[in-house]
Amino acid sequence: MNFTKPKYIIFFLCFVAFRAIAQDIKVASIFGDNMVLQQAIHIPVWGTAAAKQEIKIIFGGKSFETIADESGKWFVKLPKMRANRIPQELKIISKSDTLILKNILIGEVWLASGQSNMQMKLSETNQAAEEIKHANYNQIRLFNVGLNISHQPLNNVKGSWKVCNQTNAGGFSAAAYYFAKDLHQDQNVPVGIISASWGATPVEAWTSGESLLQHPDFKDSVLKYQKLEANWDLLYRNYLNEVELAKKATPPAKAPVLPKEKNYPTALFNAMIAPIIPYEIKGVIWYQGENNASRAAQYHSLFPLLIKDWRTKWQKDEMPFLFVQLANFRAKNEEPVFTDPWALLREAQTATLKVPHTAMAVAIDIGDAKDIHPKNKKDVGKRLYLAASAIAYDKAVVYSGPTFASSATKKMRLY
Repeated sequence: MNFTKPKYIIFFLCFVAFRAIAQDIKVASIFGDNMVLQQAIHIPVWGTAAAKQEIKIIFGGKSFETIADESGKWFVKLPKMRANRIPQELKIISKSDTLILKNILIGEVWLASGQSNMQMKLSETNQAAEEIKHANYNQIRLFNVGLNISHQPLNNVKGSWKVCNQTNAGGFSAAAYYFAKDLHQDQNVPVGIISASWGATPVEAWTSGESLLQHPDFKDSVLKYQKLEANWDLLYRNYLNEVELAKKATPPAKAPVLPKEKNYPTALFNAMIAPIIPYEIKGVIWYQGENNASRAAQYHSLFPLLIKDWRTKWQKDEMPFLFVQLANFRAKNEEPVFTDPWALLREAQTATLKVPHTAMAVAIDIGDAKDIHPKNKKDVGKRLYLAASAIAYDKAVVYSGPTFASSATKKMRLY
């Protein structure tokens, strides 16, 4: 067959044009094959298409219709559904295209966030090999949000939903894995974890600009960063490219410096949290604080601000927020040290329990004096789920040790 003839050239150009149109319909980047959707709540689904395009969504045997606005954005809410362990398909149909997402479950979805102790992989922890060997849980799924920074809220994140099995489990957040495992086995429902964590990051980097503008310590800096013209996403991508070039260099080149913008106020919220909102979640598990230990007094207001911020963004005032108190680290002091930064940070974390629908998993007994990244994440995950079982799932369980309530002094008569 001679494909040089004009009619075949025209056919080829038409085919290319059709494919370009067919790929116009997109779903938000947090959606994908293998995902878990939150049960018992209206499920938002959103994406982009050609302006004014009619969109049909088919899921669970029902269809729903919407129209993309003038900028091409479309949004629909699916009805409340019960947990479903049978994989389903979600179809998104436009006039010229059909997008199909496969192997979808309905169950419980949690966001796991914080710094390195939440980011720490299962493969890096105690008894990892034995745990991974048996980690075949088809009903547990994890989405690792790709590391990124931005001075303005982004629309997309990098990552994909992975099924928990021997191949993928080692890359899961260890604390989140053990939390998900206990949740799945106790509630007998599918579990999805969205993991958005980055080592050595402060709480203000995970907080939105709207909220930080209310904090006197950050108002000016947020306004300054929002006006920056630098493309932080590009800065980070250039850094990753430099890392790869340094690895290949002979002799090995000096490792590039991570962009300081990573820890700027709002930088991680904008790049790693904003793009997944309003994907429905049941609640949040959080392990962070090491990077704020030198500013513990400030953490008294900053941490509750983050919790309020995320609840506002998800429009869920009572969203469960469970956090890990800092584990023990460094040599034990025989005498009280009233200026110890980690002790003061733990005090700030404890004070945050005044915020409704929160709970704290104590880890001071399972840390490592010589390692800021203790490898016992099994008990961390278990303690987080024990708190969730009470706070989020209304189980009558004892999930915390005794906490200080009050004290009083009395004069004593000396004889």
